[in-house]
This record gives sequence, structure tokens and C-alpha cells, in this order.
Amino acid sequence: MLKRILVIALLALISISSVFAVNLAKPSADNTYAAMVEPFQPLTARALGMGSAGVAVTGRSDTFYINPASLASKRFQLSLPSAQVTLYHVYDILESGMIENIMNGEDPYKGVGTILESIEAGKGKIADVDAGVSFTASGFGLGVNARASILTYGDDVGGLNSDIIAKVNAAVSMGYGFRINLPSDFSLDLGLMVRFNYLAYTEKVGAEKVQEVMGNEDPDIMSIFAGIPVMAGFSIPIDVGLNLNMPYGFSLGVVARNLNGKYHMTGFEGYEKFLQDPFGGKAENTGNKFTFNSDWSLDAGIGWSFNRWYFSPTIAVDVRDIVGLAQTKNVDFRDFMYHLNIGAEIRLLSFLDVRGGLSQGYWTLGVGIDLWAIKMDIAYFSQEFGDRVGDNGLDGLAIRFNIGFDR
Repeated sequence: MLKRILVIALLALISISSVFAVNLAKPSADNTYAAMVEPFQPLTARALGMGSAGVAVTGRSDTFYINPASLASKRFQLSLPSAQVTLYHVYDILESGMIENIMNGEDPYKGVGTILESIEAGKGKIADVDAGVSFTASGFGLGVNARASILTYGDDVGGLNSDIIAKVNAAVSMGYGFRINLPSDFSLDLGLMVRFNYLAYTEKVGAEKVQEVMGNEDPDIMSIFAGIPVMAGFSIPIDVGLNLNMPYGFSLGVVARNLNGKYHMTGFEGYEKFLQDPFGGKAENTGNKFTFNSDWSLDAGIGWSFNRWYFSPTIAVDVRDIVGLAQTKNVDFRDFMYHLNIGAEIRLLSFLDVRGGLSQGYWTLGVGIDLWAIKMDIAYFSQEFGDRVGDNGLDGLAIRFNIGFDR
């Protein structure tokens, strides 16, 4: 029964998106692999629940991917480890009745058509799985993060005729922040984060092949990727940030993220050769070599925090990719909302966090339970995969567990 549920779930998830056919594995603005150009920023469920805002009020493990200036607070944080699962298309799956059919032992394929009809054209994701360890103390920070993703990018809903791409990111981040005390209870935090990013992704895989393999009595999942080319490489981006801390808990933050985000990639004929030589040092294992640039961004935010053990509210408002917004011609309300993130969090009695926000025009909700050494965060959010707010919003549910100290 468990195997049947897993097979049905995988097939249904594959069914709900599609990619358009191309013959290039190198990312560009108008092909299937454009998703790979995006900078690696694995936000936690806490940040997602707060509308992905927090340039001026970050801390905890979010420091590594939002604003390294937060390291200057010398906050102690330890995650050993953290794990997060994010599932997309949540609303469509629930509305289809597919889960109820599985639980009731009825036809599990009933409702898949409803899902297909409800998915709009454009970019999309199926699921992310994140894992990481991190440590901050005395202004220093060290973090290791990995993410495995299944994603789709396309113009039309293709059902089981669609294609998917598997993607893996891994990063080692090292940073330092220091504080400059200023008159009248003001202070300036400066931070630098250097990251080694490793990226690997497959060429598109037909969903029919996945269906065929998963339908076997004892499916060999890796056989899905047999003979499928793999592209892999690295970049060494840099994040630079500053926070101006003001009286009464107010702060202003600015961060330049993903500077030097150029990837150096190598093509492999199949995953077997990729596993033998992941950095492409042996010419006989590799095919073409190429580079591509993931964009840098300049973000700014304002925040306010009021810390008491029984009631600690936090508010954050960010404008993301200021340069991109400035270059947009005839900016209207939808353009501005695309670059706006707003979030709030209230900590009650030092163990319960309630969160909400507005991310690119979509509402977000979140909750966190902190039992000192064990922490769980849940967020329901939407992400815009189009070029403007309302083009192709996709909802997601993220659940994160953390062992350690992350406050």
C-alpha cells in the first residue's frame, strides 16, 4: 500500500507541470534551463512565513542567505542539523480530491485531471528537500547547505507527456561581521559572506520514462537517469551587507547579494561519469564546457524588533532587486509589488512564533515551536514564477526541523 501511494504521488506531481522541448543544456533566458541561472538562496520556513523579508532584522540561520551584517550581533546559533521539505501545488492537490481517494482506497487517478486543468502556464516547481548545518558566534559564521529539487518550466500543461529536471545545489558559506558603535545609541554592522556553490542538473527527462520505471515491481529510481546528460559546476559568489541600528529597536539594512555569481560548468554524458569525476578533471568523462552568470541583486529593508521574554514582535519591510526595479520602464503597481516583501513575527513566552507576511503580492503564513534544543517551523506561502505579480503564482508548504540552538 505504501509503495502504491508513493508511486501515485510521484506520478501526480509530475503530471501537474511541463517544460518546453529544447536541445540545449546551457541556461539562457528563453530555454528550459533558465531556472539554473537563479542564485542559490535556500530560505528557511521562518523566512518564508515572514514573506521572505528580513534584510534589516535577520539572525539565526537565515543570516547566511539574507544579510551577513547580522553576524555582527555576535549571536550564538547552532544547527546540527536542520532539514526542510517543501511541496508545491498544495492547493491544487487538495482540491483534486486525490488524497481522499488514496486514503479511501478508491481510484487514485481520479482528480488528476482537475489538477491539470488548474495549473497555469509558466515556470514551476514540484518539490525541494533541504539539509544543512550552521554555526555562528563572536561575529563568525560557517554553514553548509544542500538542496535537491525537481522542477519544471514550460508554456503548456502537458500531463504525463511533460518533462522534468532534477537539480542539486550544495554550498559552503563562511562569513564575518563586526560592529562600529556610533554616538546616541546608534551602531553600524558590516558583514561579508563568501560562498562556494556547487550546482548539478540533469537534461530534461520524459515523464513517460518515470512512469515506466516507477511502475515496476522493484523500481530502480537511478535507472530513470540512465543515459541522461548531467551538467555540473561551481561558482564563488560574495554577499556584502550593512545594518544601521537605531534606538527603540529600529534598523535599516542594505545587502549586495551574489556578486561574482559566474558558474563554470562541465557536461557529462551520464550520471555514472558525473559520479566518477564530479569536477570534470578527466577529459574522457566530459563533454562541453560553458559558463553562465547568475544575477546579483541589491536589496534594502527597514525593520523593528522589541525583545521581551513574554512578547517579542518583529516587523520587516524589504525592497528586493532595487537595480532591476529602477531599470523597469513605466513602473506600475504590479511591478512594485513584485519587488516588495513584508513580514511580521510575534514570539510568545519564548517558545511559540506566529508569522505572517506579503511576498510579491501573495500572503504568507507561518508558525514555529521552539523547545530549546528542538525546533519546528511550518510555512504556507506563494512564489511568483512569472515576470510580474499575478502571472504565475505557485503555492507551497514548507516544514523544517532543527536540532540545536537557533534563536
